[in-house]
Amino acid sequence: MKIPALSYALLACAMLARADTVEIKAESSDPDAKGLKLEGKVVRDEKDEPFIVFAVYNESGRVPIPRYKIKNLDYDMDSMLAKVGEDDYAGRYKVALWAVEHGKLKEAIKLFEQLVGKDGVGDDMDKRMAEVYEKRHQLDKALVKYSDYLKLHPDDTESADKVEKLKKEVNPEPEPGPETKNAQAKSKVEPGLEEGGTWVVEPWGHPGSAQVMPDEATGGKVVAVRCQVGKEKDKAAISRVGQPLNLADSKEMVFKVSHTCEGPVKLAIAFCNTLGDDHEAEAKRVPPKTWMTFKQPLDGKIWKSNRNEWKAYNLDLEGRDNIKRIRFMVYTDKPFDLYLESIYFK
Repeated sequence: MKIPALSYALLACAMLARADTVEIKAESSDPDAKGLKLEGKVVRDEKDEPFIVFAVYNESGRVPIPRYKIKNLDYDMDSMLAKVGEDDYAGRYKVALWAVEHGKLKEAIKLFEQLVGKDGVGDDMDKRMAEVYEKRHQLDKALVKYSDYLKLHPDDTESADKVEKLKKEVNPEPEPGPETKNAQAKSKVEPGLEEGGTWVVEPWGHPGSAQVMPDEATGGKVVAVRCQVGKEKDKAAISRVGQPLNLADSKEMVFKVSHTCEGPVKLAIAFCNTLGDDHEAEAKRVPPKTWMTFKQPLDGKIWKSNRNEWKAYNLDLEGRDNIKRIRFMVYTDKPFDLYLESIYFK
């Protein structure tokens, strides 16, 4: 019996140990009949073409498979991610978008979460994450992500409508009654440092303004900063003053940050103790138009100060049991809007 060339090639590639799986429709009138499953690699899959191209013989040969013969086509994300590499965040973001398109929502959201705060991801990632959370009925997370996206894209009416809709579903108004009629709504989150103190943009750096605004998605607050570019200045200083803080037992400062600057900025944390000594840590790169969790260790000889004439990051943070001012030092020569929230010491 003569074996058709296509069938011969498919049988050959069925013996290969690859990642992608194609199931061929069974040549039977029984709709439940199982067809041949092939493991290999799809190297071409264009929606407007009536076939896919499947790699065979260690990818040295390629076979077109008509779509009408395919019962199921299942890609393996691990092989796609291995191809783009661990540090190719833009490539990994494209894989996540592909996973959404192909209904792999669990895999997509896991990959999105790994890419938060990374360079190269799309500036719409918060919105894409929100859409996936919404499809998976994780409405509280969807609300937060739509809200995060809206802060950076205030003109997006679709996201604004989503926030209003989800607020009613996630935080429904209590039924009126003796205990709820005049009760204040309780915050969903434990207040962070953004809740108190006075926030200002210091005049010796880039000029700007700072204000504390409600975050309706979380029930907390967000510090919103707007800065222009000052002549012969290389940074903006956003400071918070209030009751002195005792950081003697704290090991780390953690907060969320995002900004709208064209391109990345450098952000450094500085503390001023009651003796008037300033201490500044090394600046870290913060990518634009996405949210990043910023972590600043407090222990170790990692600070420069007026005590060493700002010459080296080799000092301990002295006077940490009585800190009167915190500065967020934003190094850039471009105007920006910046948002800070969930500021805690651990």
